Amino acid sequence: MNKNMGIRELRERVGVAPHTLRYYEDAGLMISVPRDDAGRRRYGEDHLRWVAFLLRLREGGMGIARIREYVDLLQSDADATAIRRREILRVHRQEVRGRIDRLEEHLRVLDRKVGRGCAPEPAPTLQEEDHGG
Repeated sequence: MNKNMGIRELRERVGVAPHTLRYYEDAGLMISVPRDDAGRRRYGEDHLRWVAFLLRLREGGMGIARIREYVDLLQSDADATAIRRREILRVHRQEVRGRIDRLEEHLRVLDRKVGRGCAPEPAPTLQEEDHGG
């Protein structure tokens, strides 16, 4: 692993604040970060990929506790915990898909509103309510 990056360069490459990187490290979410003789953190490409993955999980709505569970499983025995880690990611994927579906419905409502000049939605008819319309 190439350990040439300081915290500033890693921040610039992944677009996250240094305090967030330090938080991930302090919270045990970061892979081991070596330090140089002066005590400065030295990051490599593995750190870059790992932080990018953490950010995707967070931006996708995964909570810190679940991320911590995933990291703990990964660090304990990657082979023995692969099924549980896959399940964590599968469940998270389902949650993200559900949010996307809800956002797409919100977008359809907004499109209708914009198309009608922001007029109120007509009340559903009794027939539409009976058929889920």
